Amino acid sequence: MKNNYFLSIAVSLATLLSLVPSVPGAADTRADAQALANRANQAMVEEDWEEANRLLDRALELAADAPELWVGSAFTLIRLDRVEAARERYETALELYLQRVEAAPENAGMIMNVGYTLVLLNRRDEAIEYLHSAAERNPNQPMFRNFEDIVEGLEANFSEFIVPEAEGEAATDEEAQPSGPTQ
Repeated sequence: MKNNYFLSIAVSLATLLSLVPSVPGAADTRADAQALANRANQAMVEEDWEEANRLLDRALELAADAPELWVGSAFTLIRLDRVEAARERYETALELYLQRVEAAPENAGMIMNVGYTLVLLNRRDEAIEYLHSAAERNPNQPMFRNFEDIVEGLEANFSEFIVPEAEGEAATDEEAQPSGPTQ
């Protein structure tokens, strides 16, 4: 394997997708999306970004409600120098994660995914504010105690996948609205 860093991203993507709740009667579709994501993971490890992107696009056709697939697709688009398309994928993932947090406000993992996606969107201050708010709502959750350290760690580990600011966009654009398909 060329790079263990990409392997860790691939494993994370596969693990997260496997945690996505299934829609009743859609087990085959979910399994097919998982199989495509697994193949995309291998393509990422091999740094075949075109193939990974193609496979993730097919997986998204089957499981458009899986924010992890949108994030993985954005990773590939960043590598293919398609930054605006990546930004749109991150925005869609953010919208889906926010829907999940709304449905399960105590789900620490989903709350962290919102913060993580905000970092990937280069909305650092908003990520810190969001995680700080989560810490106040969940005072017994140790995951949120060092939210600034969490954001710094995400920035350090995923810096090459953070979209640059759009032209004319402020560093803390809190008015940006997520786009993408609604569920």
